[in-house]
Amino acid sequence: MPLYATGHTQPGHLPNHDGGTSRLITRDWQRARDSLLEDLRGAADATQTWADPHDCDDIPCPTYGDDCPDNLAADLRMAADELATLQPDSPWQATVAGEAWWLHDLGDRCPDCGYPLAAWGWPASHQRPTDGRSCGLELDDDGPVAP
Repeated sequence: MPLYATGHTQPGHLPNHDGGTSRLITRDWQRARDSLLEDLRGAADATQTWADPHDCDDIPCPTYGDDCPDNLAADLRMAADELATLQPDSPWQATVAGEAWWLHDLGDRCPDCGYPLAAWGWPASHQRPTDGRSCGLELDDDGPVAP
């Protein structure tokens, strides 16, 4: 029973699956992909709104240079289109508009404590194998992800 995580962060930072930069942790690959698609498209819409109308026929943009919101939004939409065509259960990552975006297969262990999901499934409150304490991570399928 694999887990999937999506999110984004600054390039060079490691993905943090404990609720930090992850947006979703779920058992459902399709749900993870659709959530990341929504995030990419939302980022594209938000990025494009902060620029004044301008002539952007040249690259780099004569008004905004490499930080042209129209070009960054187009890059985000192109990444979303690429993600939409991905085969099920496939991981994906890209650096777009200054952010590293990902859909990762976390495997069959809890990303926080290493609880072996394949052997026992995902109980609502599982215990960490190292010390027997409860692990606070919840799946998006079961409610909000808790750090």
